[in-house]
Amino acid sequence: MPSPAAAQVSGADGTAAACTWVVSELPLPAGWSAGYVYNSDRDDSFAGYGVDVDGKTRPLVWHDGAVTVLDAPGGVEAVAQDVNSRGDVIGVTQGENVQAHGVLWRGGQVIDLPSLPGGDAAVPTAINDAGLIVGYAAGGDANHAVAWSARTPQSIRDLGVVAGSAYLTDVTQQGTVVGWTETVGDEFRQQAIAGTIRHGLTALPGPVSGTNSIARAAAGDYIVGSAVLTGGPEDLASAVRWEPTGPQALPGVQTDARAVNDLGTAVGSDANLGAVIWTDGNEQPLPPLTAGSDSFSTSATAVTNNNTAAGVSTDAQGHTRPVTWTCTP
Repeated sequence: MPSPAAAQVSGADGTAAACTWVVSELPLPAGWSAGYVYNSDRDDSFAGYGVDVDGKTRPLVWHDGAVTVLDAPGGVEAVAQDVNSRGDVIGVTQGENVQAHGVLWRGGQVIDLPSLPGGDAAVPTAINDAGLIVGYAAGGDANHAVAWSARTPQSIRDLGVVAGSAYLTDVTQQGTVVGWTETVGDEFRQQAIAGTIRHGLTALPGPVSGTNSIARAAAGDYIVGSAVLTGGPEDLASAVRWEPTGPQALPGVQTDARAVNDLGTAVGSDANLGAVIWTDGNEQPLPPLTAGSDSFSTSATAVTNNNTAAGVSTDAQGHTRPVTWTCTP
């Protein structure tokens, strides 16, 4: 067991309490070589994938520490992208000569999510407890921001390209959706966006006006992602947390925030530290499975409202393992 990392974590009342972060492996079926966590229901379930004994990518869900292998339509490879507290799971089928296609696992059924008319790939990325599913889909020469409903999964809603291609990456329980637009031409441009399905999407201001930004996740009143803080040939990228009062660059070196909970606690990666957690604006490392591992051996991709973080860490044999980090006072 690696040395645990001391950190500060915020409680629901906004106070900070000292805690020690402890890393633990999430289980994989016997003989599987690797696993990855993508997202969580922000409670006690995580969605991701594993590599089975035949080397195939299979969708997985962990609930209360137990793992479930989901069926994939036609036996093709697939990944689980997200899960909600009702047990609905969304994901993507993939494989050789198989176009990326969105699916919904609900009530023991595997339901295909439609693509845009005339389009090919459709990728759902997140689902909330109301069954709102968001993602992106190919339409013509650009990717469109799209949405589906778990209640009526046979239809797709096209939110358009906004500017260039558009990607939606997360949806809160209140229905706020986030993502980014991407323009390729004389100048490559990425712009973080947020909004609702009903009222549309607008640009999020970055810490530095006119620079690239991406919104990756949202919960409660918070949105996280990354943004460029300087111009010129040596652009400096930083994790960013958008709060009701505006964007805040989070501390660290070449950081990227991948998830946030309702209290504003964010997790992601740091080029020097690997997996990290930000609480009250402070950055703390999350320990790897193997002591002395380099910063590329761990990455945090999910965080729950009870301050459990999840992601991946490389074990002593060099295998990528799904893990959780829990706070012990």
